Amino acid sequence: MRDLKSDVYFFTARTYNHQESLSKVKGPLALEKIGFSSKVKSGEKVVIKTHFGALENVRYLRPSYIRFLCDHIKDLGGTPYVAESCGWGVPEEVSGAHTEYSGRATEEEYLEIAKIHGFTTDTMGAEILMLDGSVGTNIIKHSIAGKRFSEVLVAGRLKEFDHMVLATHFKGHAGAGFGGAIKNLGIGCVSKGGKAQAHVGKKFEFDFNAPISDYEVCLKICPTKALSVGLDGKLKRDEEKCRYCYMCKSVCKNNVIDTGSSTQQEFIVQMVDNAAGVVDYYGSDKIYYLNYVVDVTWQCDCTGGSDVPFVSDIGILSSKDPVAIDQCAVDLIHLSLMNPHSILGNIENLSKDKTTDWLSYIPRFDAITHELDLNPNGKESKHWETQLKAAEEIGLGSRDYNLIEVIVESKKKD
Repeated sequence: MRDLKSDVYFFTARTYNHQESLSKVKGPLALEKIGFSSKVKSGEKVVIKTHFGALENVRYLRPSYIRFLCDHIKDLGGTPYVAESCGWGVPEEVSGAHTEYSGRATEEEYLEIAKIHGFTTDTMGAEILMLDGSVGTNIIKHSIAGKRFSEVLVAGRLKEFDHMVLATHFKGHAGAGFGGAIKNLGIGCVSKGGKAQAHVGKKFEFDFNAPISDYEVCLKICPTKALSVGLDGKLKRDEEKCRYCYMCKSVCKNNVIDTGSSTQQEFIVQMVDNAAGVVDYYGSDKIYYLNYVVDVTWQCDCTGGSDVPFVSDIGILSSKDPVAIDQCAVDLIHLSLMNPHSILGNIENLSKDKTTDWLSYIPRFDAITHELDLNPNGKESKHWETQLKAAEEIGLGSRDYNLIEVIVESKKKD
């Protein structure tokens, strides 16, 4: 009987010397264990999809992790590129307000943060780019049989590359339970509009009888000129020109554009639908997953907060299965002891001396108020499990895996 479990390779964060380097040695070796070198041919383009971090965030992956992956790709004869995708919303110069999500709305804006955080063409030795173009409108509409979506907005520049390395910082997430490979696919590899749809759904309705003054800024900001004023002085929308960047919604007055809302459960499933669409479009055989399970905070890299990690660094995981690699990361976190100086240490009834499902107790968005709940009373939630179940059910991968620990030999002192 064939073993249906997916292989997940594990490289511990413990290092004795430079020969066991987590960045220079173990990262590239983790790729090798999942067959990367045998697939990459000379001259092929390889995109490394990672996250550059929100402006005030300090827990994003260190640039050196990505640089050594770029060098490894070059050693194999490939050409590396380092990529992100545009964040939901409008540039800060348009909104006039700085929030923890600011600074990532366009390529120009986000690359400025990338530079501050150490991701440049010089430091990476590779071109830095946004997968959905300069303002998030480079999209591919891809049909899927999802749980909630029949179409996803894949980031358009993915078609330029022969292979993709998903280099993910694994951490908690107040909405999805955790942010790992699945989220890097379902949020990171879709367009600006794909992110919006994951969060609120597909509703996108305009009040064409509203005063044109309510759409004044929308008309100016629309990057494809899909919005215009008709002869009757009312708004007109050319659906063929619309690239679903949703920037008009961010600046309209009096809520004349209705994008609806989604529950937390719906958000998770919609994100998973997006992930399935990306893999179906791009091809599972061309995607290689690395989870860096380090600096594991309850906050996503897309927020300005960078709280104390709630478990110690674990290491690097690699796999060809995004569900297996995320399930493995979750399991290793739950087998770790909690850091009592982290936010979990504030929960009185949560044991600090035993292991448990730590991701069930991290802060989350309240289902009724939608406000952030720091969970001081230790209420259990299983959003992390919801994500994994939905991903397995849609066929993204298997929650069953073979964990293979790889020991890197080095010359140690007696």
